[in-house]
Amino acid sequence: MIEVCMLASGSSGNAVYVGTEKTKILIDAGLSGKRIAAALASIGVNAAELDALLLSHDHIDHICGAGIMARRYKLAVFATQPTWQAAKKRMGTIAAAQCCYLPNCGSISFADLEVETIPLPHDAADPVGFIFRSPQHTVALVTDLGHITPYIRQRVQDMDCLIVEANHDEEMLLNGQYPWPLKKRILGDKGHLSNKTVAEFLSQVVGPKTQQVVLAHLSEHNNTPQLAFSAVCSSLKKSGHLRPEKKLKVSVAARHTPSCYLRLA
Repeated sequence: MIEVCMLASGSSGNAVYVGTEKTKILIDAGLSGKRIAAALASIGVNAAELDALLLSHDHIDHICGAGIMARRYKLAVFATQPTWQAAKKRMGTIAAAQCCYLPNCGSISFADLEVETIPLPHDAADPVGFIFRSPQHTVALVTDLGHITPYIRQRVQDMDCLIVEANHDEEMLLNGQYPWPLKKRILGDKGHLSNKTVAEFLSQVVGPKTQQVVLAHLSEHNNTPQLAFSAVCSSLKKSGHLRPEKKLKVSVAARHTPSCYLRLA
């Protein structure tokens, strides 16, 4: 069994819960400790029972609650060495025994959960995505990246669940009020993925096993859930993956509240 829930998603804060029979972990802590604990409680998880906190990268919308979560719940915190160096001042003091290193391309194991890291192209200190493997199921989490590398495409083929960034609609972004340097950063190879890019990517990696696709990290100003959902569903229908007789479900993660709960038994 593996459970996944998006606790919050977007530039205002990111956190994801992944659990199995023997392991409970938090991916990113971009909310206050109080909000994370409340979000976990709303899905029946006690924050005190978490086994670890894994950080994808050092941006504040992924780490702002990491220090308090580590200190309050005595959590082991895993991050790549460059992420630790970039984030440690903002996280505050964490006991040395709780500071653990992630490979940027490798794996670590918990009781009944293997976590594989995937290097991502993003303007952060050594960012990573994740693949979670229980004995029967696989879940991939790939957000905050500017383009899809061949390695990413190869590693996330035919996951049971794929959580992927659908950050912006290109037309909304280009015609919006952001200053040009910020638009250029978002559109760059180390920025964020557009609906169009994600739609094409999903049509290539969704497979017979795939039960759920979650669209995450939508921009508040340069996208809408309807635009992201429509772009992806249209592409998946054209590629033959989204048909009435198939089990595939497409969801959009909520910005501020837990959403897209999935339990694979």
